[in-house]
Amino acid sequence: MAAFDQYATLPELRRLDGLADAELITDADLSEALSYAVETVEGYTGQAWPERPPTAIRWAVRTIARQWAVDLHSRMPDRALSINSEFGQVSLAQAGGDWRPTSLPEVNAVLNRYRSRPPWG
Repeated sequence: MAAFDQYATLPELRRLDGLADAELITDADLSEALSYAVETVEGYTGQAWPERPPTAIRWAVRTIARQWAVDLHSRMPDRALSINSEFGQVSLAQAGGDWRPTSLPEVNAVLNRYRSRPPWG
């Protein structure tokens, strides 16, 4: 876990919307979410930051980790294309493809700025 502290700490993640309840989302869940987020960022960008990463990269890691942790208890599947309820139908566009590693467009934009190789390599 200490290796990931340069990207985000558990207290930083706990302050994010939806992550304050330690009984619902445990520290183990947050650690796994952080690990996934760092792996996603470093794998996609092709870079690892031995010192403190840029602010935008730290934000991207926290955002990916938050989404991962919230999705653990979400009633909506991550790749849902439409949802039917008593209020009607909602279609959701999902990101994907070479230049879109996450379903979060703002995060994808940050990761593409820091990418050190083409998307197919």
